Amino acid sequence: MATLMKIAKGAFARLPLLYKHLIAPAWISPLSKIPNAHFTVPIAPIWIWWKRRAGRATWTISALHQRLGPVVRLGPSEISVNSSSGLRKIYGGGFDRHRSYLDLFLNYGTPSLICIMDRELHSTRKRMISHVYAKSYLLNSQDLQTLSGTLLFTRFLPILHSASQNKKPLDVLSLAEALGMDLTSGYLFGSVNGTNFLDNVDYRNHWLEQYSIFKKQSLKERASGEIEKWCFSMCEAAEALETEKSGNTPSTKPVVYRSLFNGLAKSTSSSKQRKVIIASEMLDHLIAGHEASAITITYLMHELSRQPSLQRRLREELRSLSPAIIHPINSQGVQNHATDALGHLPTPSSIDRLPFLNAILQETLRLYAPVSSGNPRVTPSSSVPTTIDGYCNIPGGVTVSSSAYCLHRNPEAFPEPEKWLPERWLEAEKDDRVEMKRWFWPFGSGGMMCLGKNFAIQGEDSSNGFWVKL
Repeated sequence: MATLMKIAKGAFARLPLLYKHLIAPAWISPLSKIPNAHFTVPIAPIWIWWKRRAGRATWTISALHQRLGPVVRLGPSEISVNSSSGLRKIYGGGFDRHRSYLDLFLNYGTPSLICIMDRELHSTRKRMISHVYAKSYLLNSQDLQTLSGTLLFTRFLPILHSASQNKKPLDVLSLAEALGMDLTSGYLFGSVNGTNFLDNVDYRNHWLEQYSIFKKQSLKERASGEIEKWCFSMCEAAEALETEKSGNTPSTKPVVYRSLFNGLAKSTSSSKQRKVIIASEMLDHLIAGHEASAITITYLMHELSRQPSLQRRLREELRSLSPAIIHPINSQGVQNHATDALGHLPTPSSIDRLPFLNAILQETLRLYAPVSSGNPRVTPSSSVPTTIDGYCNIPGGVTVSSSAYCLHRNPEAFPEPEKWLPERWLEAEKDDRVEMKRWFWPFGSGGMMCLGKNFAIQGEDSSNGFWVKL
């Protein structure tokens, strides 16, 4: 009898734990009404942790949404949302970023825009540099026009021309990464302080190797590593830059660096703090600028290489540009210097108006979004519970996310979603185009969306067009 009493007391003592960790999350929590990705997710996050560790989470979650609907439970306090209404709810404001951003994107021990958690600080910092990434600014930026002409006509096109003449293969991804880095670093720090990865292949390969190490390092290891030191040295050079006077090579200002430097100069931060804040922000832009654009360009070239008819169609459209894209550009067939190139570079606005080029870029961003995984947010703790796609009373502190990969494969918005069909953006009826745009999400949305969206599109438009034209 005494033994039975002890067992009964022990079982009774464990009832609160049983209720908290099993009964409540599985049958009583508001999340219990949401379809489960796996039978274990109400009580433990092990299933989704394992899928992420194995690199299969994105594809698995997409298949689950196709089978279970727009909202799927991934863990005891995590859900995935795949709907246009869910996007507006989650990313339209009120949902803070998940703290995992700090683990992924912290540079120099200092948060950049992408991982600043405080909304007011994020808004203040963003205002310091958002104008130099605005579409109207970029289309009219003489610095960007000069930089683009220099890179395209003195570095990029000669490489393509030589490979074409000598019938040599090119590593498209590596070359696209080089172009993205040279363009981004030149816009950040000025052309004289930017990289020259296009020409310096050995250092490019060395840097890419170091960057692959950097992505796996701890914050402490990064601090003593080559990548952070490399970026900091470019920041110091940009600070010292006033004007560049070097022969016939036109110089450009450190546009983004100067804008952020001037904005922070008005704050109470010390000079040392400002340098670290700027370096953290600049490194984030360099990483995003070279990596995301390279992924898009590579997939675009891959798809075009399989469809010669679309290549011909794009070439015909590019021939409508004035001035025409010709390389080499002078009567002797040799380019002397970048100032020659600037007079033969179509305006950014004329390139922006090419419908088929834009359709090709949009379709590539749809099918091969550079950031395809989820962008986690946290439901707010307030007196008014959260409702998402009909699921009510979602408590505060729940991780919610949507991903471009899942959204872009909605067959109702994008028929035959696994096929690369640029024509869909030109031939769809007006209502269908509106629906497609509601589900199109390669750069995120809301106040914390990708700051460099317009810069990325303009750079990709130019490089893709010139690549195909040659």
